[in-house]
Amino acid sequence: MSEMTRESVLHDMQEAADRMGLDLEDLQEMIVDVLDDFQEKVKQLQEALNTGDHSTVKAISHDIKGAAANYGLELPSQLASEVEKDFEGQPLEAAKKLVAVVETLCGLNLDQE
Repeated sequence: MSEMTRESVLHDMQEAADRMGLDLEDLQEMIVDVLDDFQEKVKQLQEALNTGDHSTVKAISHDIKGAAANYGLELPSQLASEVEKDFEGQPLEAAKKLVAVVETLCGLNLDQE
């Protein structure tokens, strides 16, 4: 997993903003709610993994994958996709990486200019 820095994430978010016809500042204002939602979803994901709840793991992973992609957050989107597709296999490692990535994202102060 490549190192995720504030600058690299903001660069990806700028590309997403351009794609949507928005200013980066618009996405920065919205990202707080998205990251709060990600943190809650990660908690639910961990519970579902612990109980073997396949449908919940897939649903949560799918939600994170789509929301992350919309904001240009490629790494969490990719990891969520791996968890979603590989629950029948061994999604635990991808899920652990996803948790770490969400925690890192939340510490990058992406809502600040």
